[in-house]
Parts: sequence; C-alpha cells; structure tokens
Amino acid sequence: IQCVRMKPVYFDLTVKDISAARRFFERVLGWHFERFPLPYEYYRIQAGPAEQPGIDGGIGAVADAPICGGHPMVNLTMPVHDLDQALTDVLAAGGTVAEAKTLIPGIGWYATCAEPGGLKFGLVEPDPPVQ
Repeated sequence: IQCVRMKPVYFDLTVKDISAARRFFERVLGWHFERFPLPYEYYRIQAGPAEQPGIDGGIGAVADAPICGGHPMVNLTMPVHDLDQALTDVLAAGGTVAEAKTLIPGIGWYATCAEPGGLKFGLVEPDPPVQ
C-alpha cells in the first residue's frame, strides 16, 4: 500500500429536499448553485470566491443516491493519480468499494469507498484536461 497524503477537493451533500436545502445554504452561507448536466437533479456549489481558501461542492437528492441508504449524508472526495491502484489499496487496507468506478464527463473517473468502520468517501482521478 502506498501512502500519499491527499487533501479533499470536493464535498457532496445528499439531502431530502434540494430546493429547501439550496434556499437554506444560500441564505445562511451565501453559496451559489449552478445546475450540472446529469440525468437527475444535481447542482455544483460555489462555496466562496475562487481566491478564498477552501473547496467547492455539489448537492443532490437522497432519492437519486442509493448509496446513502435514504439518509442525508456528506461525502468528501480526494484526488488520486491512479484510481485503479487507489481502489486496490483501499481493499488491501480492509476498506470496501461502495460504488464502482464510473466516468463523470468533464470531471474524471470516480468511485465511492468506505473505511473498515463504514465511513464513506470519494476518490477521483481527474481527466487530464481538468487537472
């Protein structure tokens, strides 16, 4: 297992009511939302100005994310250079691959994993033009 420190690059909120959650976060945190082209309702979140430290994220519905088991959740995503190797490392360390490797057009290859206790997190191998 190769150990490389990776900082989160994205957060994903899965909520029961997207409209209500968007209104809440716009009012409380000043976040801006932009529809992302997926077959279901999903929005990219600009959490602050580009020159500010921190990461941006996205928001989608519990109904469109079977992995959350019907409950709201927050998922952090870390970048990797080689997703296949990272998934092998996850399994070797006792974790699981909760959502198989899938291509997100314009973003890269993504998979959801879980550490041995069940906490889920995302891994993404960005498309070369996106890096």
